[in-house]
Amino acid sequence: MGELRRAIAREQDERRTQDRFLSTLVIAAAIIAAVRLAREDISTPSPRLLSTVADSVSLAKMILKRVVGQG
Repeated sequence: MGELRRAIAREQDERRTQDRFLSTLVIAAAIIAAVRLAREDISTPSPRLLSTVADSVSLAKMILKRVVGQG
């Protein structure tokens, strides 16, 4: 029983850590995209808008991997 509880607790800790990193990633990507699109018309989806958002997510992932890898 004790081993099962420890395994469940470990899994919950890992899930919380992943959720924390995911929310950090979303915030970072949103900031990067906002800076890049500050002077753009973003009222309707366009290929440029979607590309900038995708690039921002990729950049945020790269930054997060670098930070977590060195932590």
